[in-house]
Amino acid sequence: MSHHLDSPLARQDPRLNITDQYVFDADASTVLIMNVRTSLAKDGHAEPFHPEARYEFKIHLDGRTREDITYRFAFGRAEDGTQPFSVERLTGAAAGDDTADGTVIARGRTGQTLTTEEGGRVWAGEAVDPFYLDLTQLDAVDQTILHGGDADLTHWVDGVANDTFAGSTVYSIVLTVPFAAGELHEGRQIATWSTSKLATDAGGWRQVGRTGLPMIWPLFRDADTDAASHANETHPAHDAANYGSAIYELVASVVRRRGTSDRPEVYAANLVGRIVPDLLGYVVGTPALFGFAKFNGRRLADNAAEIMFSLATNSGIPGGLKAGDLKRSQEVFPYIIPASER
Repeated sequence: MSHHLDSPLARQDPRLNITDQYVFDADASTVLIMNVRTSLAKDGHAEPFHPEARYEFKIHLDGRTREDITYRFAFGRAEDGTQPFSVERLTGAAAGDDTADGTVIARGRTGQTLTTEEGGRVWAGEAVDPFYLDLTQLDAVDQTILHGGDADLTHWVDGVANDTFAGSTVYSIVLTVPFAAGELHEGRQIATWSTSKLATDAGGWRQVGRTGLPMIWPLFRDADTDAASHANETHPAHDAANYGSAIYELVASVVRRRGTSDRPEVYAANLVGRIVPDLLGYVVGTPALFGFAKFNGRRLADNAAEIMFSLATNSGIPGGLKAGDLKRSQEVFPYIIPASER
């Protein structure tokens, strides 16, 4: 999985479990996609998106540690098979303030294509899950990284790997921000993450999920522990202090055991510098690609699992699957494939 059901907290209500985040370029805009609620959870909640939650895209500008822009989505109760929702834009100090109100830039219902006040587009609803992986491979990788195992991680090749996510769906939130819409101009360096927050009885907001880079929590944190839940409640600004040393030790250990570098500590330090904090970087207006050499956004078709497995072990780990095996995305808005069109 990428972040599918990645902690006990996420499994309490899959509507709040962010499975993936994507950032890429299309139609002279930056595209932000957040997926939640995998159908593999088989939960029975009547409301597709939680009506007492917020789903937010967080954007950091020019290497800053705190968000400068937040796009906040809030959904109402379902009626006639759809949910009403609004999109707010918050900037400056308000972007990181749960008590602040933003400027409403769009209102509508799930399944509709909306136009924002910025000239962008919005869509929310059930969609084909673009993520692909054989979960038995993740189990083997986790045993190797987290528990000191020594599995053959090259077993999953074309014709052997089984796509666990074939036929599954998620609920997608899609937002486009035109290059001409202010801060997200071409050439600007941004870093992004997505979060879900649930209203508390005391009148505040509790962060339940967050996602930046793919596979971080599943690879470096046991999905059945309270530590995995706590990680989803924190801010990326604290990642280096909270998780940097633990990730360093895990990577150095697996690289040392597998003999993929004669300087495992140096490799581990370099990788931690690349993946901590858990933010997905992107240069606005450039071709996005989540790759071995560099992360520059993430497209729907990018093979995130294969890349992250290989980086974590400093060795080529094939996944045996590719985006073209099934139709999972499209080149036109909303870029994901609505479940009604599969």
